[in-house]
Amino acid sequence: MKFAVYLAGAFALVAAQAHAQTAEELDVVFQRFSSATAGCAIGIERPGQAPLTRAWGMADLEHGVANTPETVFESGSVAKQFTAAAILLLARDGKLQLGDDVRKYVPELWTYPTPVSIEQLLNHTSGLRDWGDVAQLAGWPRTTRAYTNEEALSIAFRQRALNYTPGAEYSYTNTGYILAAEVVRRVSGQTLAQFSQERIFKPLGMSRTQWRDDFRRVVKGRAVAYRAGPFQEMPFESTYGHGGLLTTVSDLLTWQRALVEDRLAPGLYAEMQVQAVLTGGRRVPYARGVVVDARHGMKEVSHSGATAAYRTWLAYYPERRLSVAVLCNTSEAESVALGRRAADLHLTPSVEPSPVGAAIPAAELDVRPGVYLDERTGQVGRIVRDGGVLRLSGGPLIYAEREARYLIGSDVIVFTPEGYERRTPAGDVFRFRRLTSHAHTPAELAAAAGTFASDEAQATLRLSYWQGRLVLQPADRPSYRQTLEALARDTFLIQGGVVRLVRNAQGQVEALRFTTGRVRDLRFRRTR
Repeated sequence: MKFAVYLAGAFALVAAQAHAQTAEELDVVFQRFSSATAGCAIGIERPGQAPLTRAWGMADLEHGVANTPETVFESGSVAKQFTAAAILLLARDGKLQLGDDVRKYVPELWTYPTPVSIEQLLNHTSGLRDWGDVAQLAGWPRTTRAYTNEEALSIAFRQRALNYTPGAEYSYTNTGYILAAEVVRRVSGQTLAQFSQERIFKPLGMSRTQWRDDFRRVVKGRAVAYRAGPFQEMPFESTYGHGGLLTTVSDLLTWQRALVEDRLAPGLYAEMQVQAVLTGGRRVPYARGVVVDARHGMKEVSHSGATAAYRTWLAYYPERRLSVAVLCNTSEAESVALGRRAADLHLTPSVEPSPVGAAIPAAELDVRPGVYLDERTGQVGRIVRDGGVLRLSGGPLIYAEREARYLIGSDVIVFTPEGYERRTPAGDVFRFRRLTSHAHTPAELAAAAGTFASDEAQATLRLSYWQGRLVLQPADRPSYRQTLEALARDTFLIQGGVVRLVRNAQGQVEALRFTTGRVRDLRFRRTR
C-alpha cells in the first residue's frame, strides 16, 4: 500500500516536472508577446495529463488587462467545425441528408445548372462566390459594415453565376457556411446559436463559448483584437457560422476531447474527417469543417482562423492523442506556426532535410523575372532577381537541377512556354501566364473613365482618371478608393485580385470584370 502511494506520488512529481518544462519551453516560443503587446493563449492536452494552459501579452492595451488562459477570443474559421457538427447531428436526426440540394431548404438560392449539395457547403466544393469578397468589390469589406447573416445571404442570393461547376474544384468560400447556418435554422426551427447551446455547448460544459450573433453584446473577459500600430481591428459584424465563435482555449480542449471520446454522437468525429472527392476523383485535404493532413509522418486534423485581427488554430494528432489550441488577439501572430512549434515539443518530429538547391543558371536569372497571372483565381505572381537568386512573392525559389524545376516551401514551380505552374502537395495546379507590360497612354486611361454598376454586387463604382492613373471608388463610399496598378493592357491590380477592362467591337470600355481568389468573373456594366 505504501509502495502504491509512493509510486503514485512519483508519477505525479514526474508529470509536474514535465508540465513545468513544457511551460518554460512555451515561454520561449511565445516570447515576443509582452505587457506592451497583444498576444496569445494556448491550451495543450495529452493523455494521462491535466491540460496545460498559458497566456502572454495583453487582452486590452488601453486598460492594461493581461491575457489569461480564460480570456475569451474570437476563433475565426475554427468555428466552421461547430457548424459542420450541427449539420451532421441533424443528418443523424433524420432531418436532412448531406446529398440534398441546398435549395430544398433555401429556395431563394439561384437555380444553377448543377445543384449545390449540403455536403459541398461543408467541404468548399460548391463553387459559390464568397460573400465577403463580393462585399469588398462593392466597396464595403468586412469589418467596415455591421453585416448580419441576413445581409450575407442576400448577397449570396443575388449571384447568378458560380465560380465553377459544383464538385469540380475546391475553393474556400464563407458563403457555404452562412448557408449551412441557415439550413440549421430552417430544419431545426432554432438559430445556429440556439441549436449549438442546446446540443453542443451546454451538454459539454463549454460555459465560456457562444456565437457572436450580435457584436454589441457585452462579453466579459473578451480580448480586443489589434493590428500593427497597434490599432484596434475588431469584427464589428453579426455574421456567424463561418466564423464568429467566442471561446477560450480551455473550452476548445473540452470540445476536442468530446470529439475524440465520441461524447456528442458515436462516430461523429470520423464523419467530420471525411475528405472531399472532386468529380475527377482527386481527394482534397478539406473535409467537413476540418483539414485532414499529415505532419512529420503523422495525421494532423486541424483548422486555422483569421477574423479582423484575431488569429487562431486548433489541431489534433491522433497517433499521439495530442490536442493544441491557440487563440491570439493580434494580426502579427502566426497562429499556425506558433501552434506547430508548440506541438513539436511533444511530437519528437523527424528531421526533414532542407531542399538542396543548385546554382541557378545565368540564363534563368535573365529570362524568368516578370509578372505572372493566374487567370482562374486572379492571383498575381511576381518573380524578381536578387543577386544569384530568384524570388517569388518574397520567398526564394530553390533550383532543383536534376528535375529542372524549382521549389518554394513545399510547392513545386515548373516553367512552361506560357509562364509557370505552381503545384501543391495536395494536387492543386495553379497556372500562371506571363504578362506583357503595356504603357497605357493618357488618352487610353481617360477614355476608360465612367460609371459601372452590378446587380449581383448591388453597387455602383466610379472609375476616374487622375494624375496619370485610374482610380476606382464606390458611389456610396468615396473615402474607399483604390489606385489601379497596370499589369498588362487593360489588366490592373486591385486589393485581392485583378480587374479587366472589357471592350466592345469599337474598342470602347463597356464593362469591368473582377476576379479574386474567391470570386471569378464578377462584371460591372458601364452605365455612363
